[in-house]
Amino acid sequence: MTRLGYARFGAAGGDIGSHVSRYLALDHPDRVVAVHRMDAGVPLFTGDVAELTPEERAWIARGASWGQSEGAYAALHRTKPQTAAVGLTDSPAGLAAWIVEKLRAWSDSDGSIENSFTKDEILTNLTIYWLTQTIGSSMRMYSANGAIAPAQLARRVEVPSGFALFPGDILTPPQAWLERTANVVRVSRPARGGHFAPFEEPHLYAEELRAFFRPYR
Repeated sequence: MTRLGYARFGAAGGDIGSHVSRYLALDHPDRVVAVHRMDAGVPLFTGDVAELTPEERAWIARGASWGQSEGAYAALHRTKPQTAAVGLTDSPAGLAAWIVEKLRAWSDSDGSIENSFTKDEILTNLTIYWLTQTIGSSMRMYSANGAIAPAQLARRVEVPSGFALFPGDILTPPQAWLERTANVVRVSRPARGGHFAPFEEPHLYAEELRAFFRPYR
């Protein structure tokens, strides 16, 4: 951003982009004017649970339950990413199964993936991974993230923060957790969209960004 001539700027993202935006705000609060995120990260609390509200405790419990029933992919990515990478880089059918399952499960599609993405959009996404052979590098990120110290994950973002919580996302954090972890100035709950909202509902996501960042222009 310095090379581009911007002394101050905003940051936004979801999934890993949410983490990147969060760390930009944490490490460069003098330059990041505001940060917009689609989630509050994986539920993690190392203090006395009595300090949490009932809604926060329920959310953390849901996160643990979700990890037991849906988190096998993440455990594999975190511990043995190269094992899966070899097979998925060798098999287009395997690659498609690995990615499309998440597009279906994490979108606001009511169980039918083409309610959220066209066949062309799905195939374009798969083709990018296949031709660039980047499914392996996308999974190794989990191993790198697993090495982050809990103290880093517990840092509170003091830069003005906004959250767009889409109804079809994986785990929606309660208001109390957002305020515990960030200086919240705006929370919106769009009518539709899931974990991949910028892909699934690009116009709606763009409207959210414009509305949030307008006061900081």
